[in-house]
Amino acid sequence: MSSTSIDSAIAEWAAILGDSGVIAAGTEKFGASTTGSERSIPAVLRPENQDQVAAVLKTAQRWQIAVYPVSTGNNWGYGSANPVEDDCVILDLGRLDRILHFDAEMGVVTIEPGVTQGALREFLDQQDGNYLVPVTGAGPTCSLLGNALERGYGITPITDHFAAVTKIEAILPDGTLYRTQLSELGGSEVDGLFKWGLGPYLDGLFSQGNFGVVVSMTIALAPIPETVTAFFFSTKDDARLEALVPTVRAVLRSLGGSVVAINLLNSQRMLSMMAPFPEDKAIDGVLPSNEVASMASNHGVPAWSGVGAIYASKEVARAARRTLRRLLGPVTDRLIFINQRKVDAARKISRLLPGKLATRVKGMADTLSGALEIMHGAPNDVALALAYWRSGALPRNGQAKNPARDGCGLIWFAPLVPIRSNDVRRYINMVETVCPQYGINPLITLTTVNDRCFDSTVPLLFDRSDADATARANDCYRALFKAGQKEGFLPYRLNIDAMDIMNTDGTAFSGLASQLKAAIDPNSILAPGRYVPRLKRSEV
Repeated sequence: MSSTSIDSAIAEWAAILGDSGVIAAGTEKFGASTTGSERSIPAVLRPENQDQVAAVLKTAQRWQIAVYPVSTGNNWGYGSANPVEDDCVILDLGRLDRILHFDAEMGVVTIEPGVTQGALREFLDQQDGNYLVPVTGAGPTCSLLGNALERGYGITPITDHFAAVTKIEAILPDGTLYRTQLSELGGSEVDGLFKWGLGPYLDGLFSQGNFGVVVSMTIALAPIPETVTAFFFSTKDDARLEALVPTVRAVLRSLGGSVVAINLLNSQRMLSMMAPFPEDKAIDGVLPSNEVASMASNHGVPAWSGVGAIYASKEVARAARRTLRRLLGPVTDRLIFINQRKVDAARKISRLLPGKLATRVKGMADTLSGALEIMHGAPNDVALALAYWRSGALPRNGQAKNPARDGCGLIWFAPLVPIRSNDVRRYINMVETVCPQYGINPLITLTTVNDRCFDSTVPLLFDRSDADATARANDCYRALFKAGQKEGFLPYRLNIDAMDIMNTDGTAFSGLASQLKAAIDPNSILAPGRYVPRLKRSEV
């Protein structure tokens, strides 16, 4: 990319977007990343509508300047707003923030990339929309569209967020508007009610791909049920995990319509939400097992904790509670059911308790309240505090948490693990062996994505101000991937520094994906290197 080309392209983009729509310098906001990655970003473009996005891409083609679209750029732990490769112009879609259509009867909503979890919740509340927002723990400021395209998931129905996507419209690299065949034939409404459309299912190309800029998405929303009841369970004995894992599978199969997802968390993951990191007790950044045991004892944290929710009518919820007691009772030490009324009662009791006990009970009530909000489809940043456990400064004066801006060090390792006892144990042993070698504490969550498979999220937390610690964390990710590849535990999504993992030359998948990319985007101007490896010029 020559300086003449980028200068000429920026001049054209300024004519399209106006001076406020082009940021040629001062892109530090976009360069910050919790992974510690740094990229050369020559400019940031901020279109306001689909026509401007198409015009931007046509200019990029003319000058062969690579562009990298982001929705809000809040992709914590995976690269934030940074591109995979250097010298990509950022296409910031945050100004495309309209809710284009809402069908309250059918429960579908059409959104642009800049619509956040918080914005949709506010909109539904104003419209008396009796539906749940597909929230995640990433917080209210994160894009719904971006999360769905990355195949994110949550604990509320519908757990698989891309499964909820019924229709996509995208701008292809040459500036052409892509719509599905049903919409092109005049069936736009039914297109938004039926995921698969007519003919080959091409919408999937835009999920974890770089074939177009998605400018609108229709998603199906889960209705708010009559009751939402959280349940928490735990076991003090790590050896009981082998019995707990198949029981989780049995719960989902028995209560599939009302219990949609369950989280399992190890003691260190729970402690990260309950106590500051004791830096003075760590050895090379890692807490010794005796210190973990001491902290767990002081805070009443068991070996494994579990959480889920019942979404059902009152009658079905009562039956579900009986089933949960029958299934989980024999393999757990504690099983409790929580709703907002009980949390409010705990807050009142805390006012009557002395000193530290009052603080502990109130803190527990606040955490439970935050968890209940998420289960009710109301986003909050309670879970986002995890990113600050090892580094970063919590914002003050009510400012929203932003781990990239605030100096947090976080890389997510998110492999898929079969819901099978021996596989889960092998996986845990792998993580607990690899992470300490790189100064990383093994914080493990196992979340069911269906009744067959966990997605495990392991936050690699590190001091981002320390270059050595940053390098070790990135090395830890590579080591976990290599060990997981050997054991059969591979990630469902990748961060920007791990995209080269997709370069599996000689495979039919890699060849087909690269050929499709070359056909749609022969100059590779759109998000080069993102999931789909580029072909050599001679191969194109």
